[in-house]
Amino acid sequence: MAGGDPHAIAAEDLPRLRLPYADGLITIDRVRRLPDSPVCRVRPGDPAEGSVVTLVDFVMADPAQAARTATALVRAADLTAVAVHARYAPTAAAALAVCFAGRVRDARAGRGLSVRIVVADHRPELSGPPPGSAGVVAVGGARGPAGAGAAGDADDAGTGLIRVPHIVAIHDWPNGPSGPQGGPKGPVGVTDRVVWEIMSADQHRAWLGGVPGPDRDGLERHLGGLVALAGLVRAPGAQVPHREEVLRALAGGPLTTEAVHRHPGPLLAAAAVLGNREA
Repeated sequence: MAGGDPHAIAAEDLPRLRLPYADGLITIDRVRRLPDSPVCRVRPGDPAEGSVVTLVDFVMADPAQAARTATALVRAADLTAVAVHARYAPTAAAALAVCFAGRVRDARAGRGLSVRIVVADHRPELSGPPPGSAGVVAVGGARGPAGAGAAGDADDAGTGLIRVPHIVAIHDWPNGPSGPQGGPKGPVGVTDRVVWEIMSADQHRAWLGGVPGPDRDGLERHLGGLVALAGLVRAPGAQVPHREEVLRALAGGPLTTEAVHRHPGPLLAAAAVLGNREA
């Protein structure tokens, strides 16, 4: 059901996190266990040799600069991903962001796109100035210059940051029957939530593959309606606004933010009918 699709995640796949009541960054690092690994090393011939473990850590960060700090950190420390966490965000939302980050990284790698993934468990603030320490970042004792990632990511820095809301279906969520506040209910056991991704302008252009996409302010303005629409198109017999146009645009697939970028007209029109609900 959930498989490796970043837009469909089983609740049982969400990691169990213990986070302080603080704003900060959740670092995610996949490490292959080898005799010479810097961490999680094993003895030669150990049955665990070659296995991959995921290390998750937390560092506090100024929320006004957290997005920019995270984009510098994921590159400098060569991390799998970084999730920006707000102290008010539920732990379940943080767990969803962490799980989504790993899934979307694998999906991007399969498409030959940048794998410097930064997500957030809330709508991230992007207006803060670049942190003065972005040139050198320390994680677990390792230090490196910002931008010291793979050669293929040389253009990731770009100018400015862009936030992209992703609609994710969680299967068998404890509060599964509930949809967005005030909105129509989806199938029992499936809940749609939003995970935000933070991209550079270059990453965003590569992800879109030349498709201009909708106005970003318009996308965020209708986000609640899009979340409600995602549940409706999944429910058999549901009354979907502009049904034929919506189903034609989705071509049998789920409603994702990428689909909205490729077919903004009918999908945003349907979301507008559903109203500006809480996402």
